[in-house]
Amino acid sequence: MKTRFFVIVLVSLFICGANSQTFIPEWFEELPDSPAGVFYSVGYSGKYQNQCLAREVAISRALSNMAKQHQVRLIFEIEEYADGRFRLLNPSFDLSYDESVLLNVAANYTPIDSSITNEGYYILIACPSIERRPHIPSNNKTWGEQPKWTKILPNSRRYSYGVGITSNYSFWVRAWKDTDEYARFDLGKNIEIEAESIHAVKRENKFITESKIIRQSYDLTLKQTLIVSRWYDRENDMYYSLCRQARNPAPH
Repeated sequence: MKTRFFVIVLVSLFICGANSQTFIPEWFEELPDSPAGVFYSVGYSGKYQNQCLAREVAISRALSNMAKQHQVRLIFEIEEYADGRFRLLNPSFDLSYDESVLLNVAANYTPIDSSITNEGYYILIACPSIERRPHIPSNNKTWGEQPKWTKILPNSRRYSYGVGITSNYSFWVRAWKDTDEYARFDLGKNIEIEAESIHAVKRENKFITESKIIRQSYDLTLKQTLIVSRWYDRENDMYYSLCRQARNPAPH
C-alpha cells in the first residue's frame, strides 16, 4: 500500500511539473528601447526565501550586465584537429570588463521595474540615472513562439548580431549568464576573426595519413553590446540570447 501511494505521488508531481508554466517579465524576453543616452540592463536571481537577498543578487547581476554592455574584452580561440579518423575541437573563451566601470554604474543607476515570479526575482535598471521613470509594460508572460533570430541572424545595415545557445542546465540563472556571454562571443566572431590552416601529409609503411589543424581567434574590445532578446525552448531545454551592437557605436 505504501509503495503504491509513493508511485501515485511521484506521477502526480511529474504531471504538475510538466504542466507548470514559467512566467517572465516582458522586458526580460525583449529589452525595451531606452531614451537617448540611456542604457537598460536586466538582472535576475534564483529562488530565494529571503526577498531582500533575492533583490540584492538581482541588482548585482544587473550592474554587472550593464558594465559588460558599456565595454567588454573578448579573447576567443578555437583549434580544430582532424586526420580522417577523428576530429578534435579545443575552444577557449575569456571575457573581462573594467571594474571601474562597474563602480561607476553602481553609483549612477535607476531601478525602472522589478518582478517576482515562480523562477525568482527580476529587475530592470537604467544607467545613467534618470529622474522620471519611463512607462515600461510590467506584465508577466510565458515564453512565446520560437523567434526567427534563433535560426537566422537579423539582416541589418545598422547593427551586427550574435546568438548564444546553451542547453541542459540545472540552474537557469547560470544558463542565462553563459548564454548571454556566448552571444557576445558570437558577435565578436561575426565582426572580426583570424584564421590559420596547417595541412600535413605523413607517409608510414606505404600508408598516407593526412592531418589538418585549423585555428580561429580574435582579441576584441566591444562597446555598447546589448542582449536585446532571449528565448527558452521548454521542449528541448535550450536557452537562446541575441546580442546586438551598432556598427558605429555612439560615444559615451
